[in-house]
Parts: sequence; C-alpha cells; structure tokens
Amino acid sequence: MHLGFVIKKTLTLLALVDPFMAIPLFVCATAGLDVRFRDKYSRQLGITVALSLLIGGLFGLHLLDFMGVSLASIQIGGGAIMFIVSLAMVVAKEETIKYTPRESEEAAAGPSIVPLGIPLLAGPAALSYVMATSQITRPEDLLSVILPPVAVGIVTWLCFRFVGRGGRILTPSALKVIERLAGFLLTAISVEMMVSGFRHVFPGLST
Repeated sequence: MHLGFVIKKTLTLLALVDPFMAIPLFVCATAGLDVRFRDKYSRQLGITVALSLLIGGLFGLHLLDFMGVSLASIQIGGGAIMFIVSLAMVVAKEETIKYTPRESEEAAAGPSIVPLGIPLLAGPAALSYVMATSQITRPEDLLSVILPPVAVGIVTWLCFRFVGRGGRILTPSALKVIERLAGFLLTAISVEMMVSGFRHVFPGLST
C-alpha cells in the first residue's frame, strides 16, 4: 500500500462526495429540528457514505465480474460520469443528479437518507471511482480500500455535525471557490480514468 495513493484516493473521494456543497441541503432538511436530531442525522449520513463506498470497493468488482463487466468498462463509464459531474461543478450548474418523483416527495417530507445520503453524497461517480481503484492483489491493499471511505465518512459526519450545532465552516463565496477547484481537479482525474480504460480496451493506444 502506497501512502501517496491512499491520500490521493481519499482527497478524490472527498471531492466527489463533496459534503461541503451539500451543507445548504442539510440546513434546509433539518430546519426547525433540535440539536439532538441534527446530530443523529449527521451521524447517519456519515455512516451511509462510508458503508456505501466500502461495499462498492469491497464487493463492486466481484459483482461486475459476475455480470461480465470489465474493470476497463468501469474506468471509462465512471470517468465519463465524473467528467459530467466535474463540469457541472466548474460552471456552477445545479441539479447534476436527477431524482424520481417519489424521492423528491420524501426529501420534501423530512430528513431521510435518500436522496441526500444516496445518491447525492454517495453517488454514481464516487461509487464508480472506488470500484475502479479497489483492486486487491495483496493483503495490504485492503487498507487502501477501507481507509479512504471511512475517512470521507468521518469528514462528512463532522461537517454536518458542526453545521447542525450552529457552526459556520466557510462563507458562501469560499464554498464556491472550493467547488470550482474541486471540479477542475475532478476533470483531470476523470480524463485520466477514461484514458486508462481505453488503453486496456485498445492496447494499441499505449504505443
């Protein structure tokens, strides 16, 4: 396990999950509720993010292998999803993820894990990324699969917990700057993922 890879994977996942940009949704969803409930809800969201990414990293490739889907396909498809999400972050386009009418009704009715936890935070791009970077060939590789999702889940929990207790992490302008920078970073990473996938599908591209 390379520490640099774990750090890169953690930061990339954090940018994909992007709990800071979900702060306004969290505030709206918990408006008028007491601190204890907001603490509980923030903890549930953190656990949901960590477990979703862990399950995707540990079992996602096995499921795809059973279905006959290759890692290269995940790299290309996941990279394409990441690219779309990152472009939306750079140009500040809202509603990059569509919800069903039922999910929208549930969100309006009160705080729930869907759609804020899934698919807004632990969305297709984040799940595709953990599956594409979770090849376990040695026992120590298991840590690189477990640590990043757990770290991102903890950051998500702490972020919402702080906000739920009346704290303010950053100004709206600062959040917008962070979103643009994260989007630019994700654009480069998504292209790198797609290129890697295409090289496996078309080996001649490597020459």
